[in-house]
Amino acid sequence: MSSAEGHSSLEPLVRTAEHADHATAVHATEPVAFGRAARYTLLAIMAYQGLTTPILGVSAPWVVKRFGLTATTLAELYALMSLSAFVTFGAARLADRVGRRRVLVWCLVSTSVMALGAALSNSIVTFAVCELLRFSSVGAITNSAITLHAEAASDSSARASAVGKLGMAAALGGASLLAVMPIAARLPHSFRWIYLGATSGVLFVPALRRFVPESARWKQARSTGVVLRSSLFSVFTGRWARRAFVIVGASLLGGVEGAAVGSWSYYYGVSVVGISPQTMSGWSLAATATGFVGYRVGMLAAERYGRVKTAVVFGLLHQAAALWLYLGPPHAFALPGVWIGLGLCFSGLGAASSGTAKTTASVELFPTALRVTIMGFIALAGALATGLSNLLVAALVGPLGGVAHAIALLSFTGVASLVLFGYGVDETRGHNLDETAPEHEASPTRALPPSKDPV
Repeated sequence: MSSAEGHSSLEPLVRTAEHADHATAVHATEPVAFGRAARYTLLAIMAYQGLTTPILGVSAPWVVKRFGLTATTLAELYALMSLSAFVTFGAARLADRVGRRRVLVWCLVSTSVMALGAALSNSIVTFAVCELLRFSSVGAITNSAITLHAEAASDSSARASAVGKLGMAAALGGASLLAVMPIAARLPHSFRWIYLGATSGVLFVPALRRFVPESARWKQARSTGVVLRSSLFSVFTGRWARRAFVIVGASLLGGVEGAAVGSWSYYYGVSVVGISPQTMSGWSLAATATGFVGYRVGMLAAERYGRVKTAVVFGLLHQAAALWLYLGPPHAFALPGVWIGLGLCFSGLGAASSGTAKTTASVELFPTALRVTIMGFIALAGALATGLSNLLVAALVGPLGGVAHAIALLSFTGVASLVLFGYGVDETRGHNLDETAPEHEASPTRALPPSKDPV
């Protein structure tokens, strides 16, 4: 046999081996779709997260009464909660280092233990420490659950659907708290009953460990050493720097607007416009229901029209509704409650739809070893924005002649956020995670290539 013949006879074997290696590499990064039990477990966990997140705000009147707080000390307690973002950020980085499911288990246990501590607290110091740690764990639950579910999604549409459904579950949990609170308020030690209910998070741990596997993408990244080679600030260096600065910057600007619009709406409706607390509470519930629909609208629009377009268009709807809310109603308007209610509902619809698209894009734009880390940085930006928003409102109320004009002016930071997001974020609709956030590619292209077979 000649050397040429020998070489030609080996070519099919070489090609077969190369094909097998390529197939193995592709298979290693393919998502493992969750079964029904896994999906329902994560949805239940997010409903629990939605129920426990606003407990302090909803139970504030009873907390004030129990510990003898003033308006100033209550404001200081709220300000302390903003520090929870630093602990949440640490948990986010930990999820990228040791695994999403493991951190999710830890946070469910931590949330339950700290809720029990808050329920049994007899001093404001103990209560504040327990609340700080509980609030931190609740934020980490969101980051880990969303990333875990999104990485297991089979394609682009499934990822948008996963983010939207988890948001809907969280909204349903929040609405459940509003429904339960009037009942608990009639009981002695009312706020303590709510916190005891929040200890139920530990009950999800067995189902989480049994039905929800660890992210296959994360395990692959760990086995190849990508996880260990990444660092805390890798998102702001090299190939991911532009994306990170744009998303975190947009989150900071949008957070200033979101904190101002969301925090003052009840006060504005009752104290400035003169709507009764009962009417305002009814419209707040209606806005919650509209926001629930907004998650569904956002996940459908994000897949049909794109993440960026959905975020910007519905974000503008939210901004317009905020201006409608705080610059109205006209002096002689006969139904001021309806005016305020419509503003709340459209604001909630726009915020939920836009937020779904933004979260989906954020998950898709960064590699496995940095995917939860960037969400931690977004949480830090949100906490900083909340503090900055409160300072700006306080500084602007006097010169502008009232809280309405101050918040209306700050709402334009939200417009700036949308402009930055719209022009600076890559569109990810129809692409798999290896295209939007390649694990080993030195530098992602500015515009992603069209995908004929999106996965």
